[in-house]
Amino acid sequence: MRFLAALLCLLNFTSIWATDWPQLQRDAARTGRTPDTVSPPFRARWIWLGPALTLRNRESVTGGPDDLTTRDGYSYPIPPTVPLTLAESVQPVVSGGRLFVGTQEGDVYAISTHDGSTLWSGQLPGGTIVAAAVESGVVAFASVTGIVRAWQADTGILLWSYDSRKSITGAPLAKDGNFFVADHGGYVTALRATNGQVIWRTRVSAPVHGGLAADDATLYVGSEDMRVHALRLNDGALRAQNRVRGQSFRMLWPVVHGNFVWVSSVQTPVIGSEYIMESLMADSPSVAVEETNIARWLAGDTNNGRWPDAGEDWRHLFALRRSDLGESFTVLAGPADGCGIPAMPPAVTNDGRLLTYFKTRHPTFTTVGAFGTNYSIDICAVNPTNGRRQQINNGQLAGMWMWETDNLYALTVAGPWLWLRQNFRGTQVVNLLTSSHRYVQAQIRYY
Repeated sequence: MRFLAALLCLLNFTSIWATDWPQLQRDAARTGRTPDTVSPPFRARWIWLGPALTLRNRESVTGGPDDLTTRDGYSYPIPPTVPLTLAESVQPVVSGGRLFVGTQEGDVYAISTHDGSTLWSGQLPGGTIVAAAVESGVVAFASVTGIVRAWQADTGILLWSYDSRKSITGAPLAKDGNFFVADHGGYVTALRATNGQVIWRTRVSAPVHGGLAADDATLYVGSEDMRVHALRLNDGALRAQNRVRGQSFRMLWPVVHGNFVWVSSVQTPVIGSEYIMESLMADSPSVAVEETNIARWLAGDTNNGRWPDAGEDWRHLFALRRSDLGESFTVLAGPADGCGIPAMPPAVTNDGRLLTYFKTRHPTFTTVGAFGTNYSIDICAVNPTNGRRQQINNGQLAGMWMWETDNLYALTVAGPWLWLRQNFRGTQVVNLLTSSHRYVQAQIRYY
């Protein structure tokens, strides 16, 4: 319920977006960026609480009946429960003035971005835990039981259904008139968006739990034997593969940017990062020394026992060449998230920087200090030539709270704003040009 309320508050701002967000992280490359700017201050426009109830702010929606102004002594008229559950891995998608979301109960909804009204609904056997995708006027959802169903996006007419016969836990990818899905049987399938025709079906070396990404010619997918596969988009033929370190790709997806596909994995030793690499931080009086030390640490150098937690298995972000999936360098990022959920993949800014988290003694963008470390967690760009960090330094820190090693945020970009969202702490935005920071939330209950 905590996550559901936070997600629905985010939906309030979709009506002012000029461009669509038709699939996970907006595009097939999974860059997670839009040129549109949604600048603070914010107020709730509408809050969708299921098909039977939408609150509409009388100050934002013509004819809206609801008082959604936050103030002391006032609680929003939100019921204590709602009749649906959204998985934390579901990202709403937007196309043509409609927002699409699926539930774990097995219902899918099209919602008006203007006023939050439910335009149509459908049934998806097994329910879903991932984002939908829109292509060629068709919206497709994938279920945990392996069913892919597609509806006409504007009318809700069911067009086709496909049964992969194995669980699907990665979001469908939309590109060039097709949907692409991967399942726990290890099959990757290309389906014609308009009629569900199977274009090709390729089996990779192990089950697929995570997501997909694509460029103009290649589909990238990770299988649970930790191999990354490059499949030709037109026929599914294997073009290249490489193995990376990690224990899984669950809840993650590749990101295509520049000459590389950036692959995130669930790090092997533990899905967590509290007080890891602390002695290395103590031995790093500058960023240059820190990066040199991290390179040693990720290569397994314990510094004569002073860094006992060092090891190659902490590597979790890999830059693989799109041409052959080979590695040119090591991304010098140690562990920075966890608590059972891996660090979310990078996002790309509108000026072409790939952003991710770096544990550091020398932050320049986020804040000093974090729960779970004596040092800090910063957000920096990755240098695409050597894997080192490119710090964001606007002359001041954003100073966000609460910053915690094992409760970091999923990243997306809108104009110059970096959006950070998580299930526990809610949503924040930080301006990439000024480091100004703001929470995106409203007090809905007064106690």
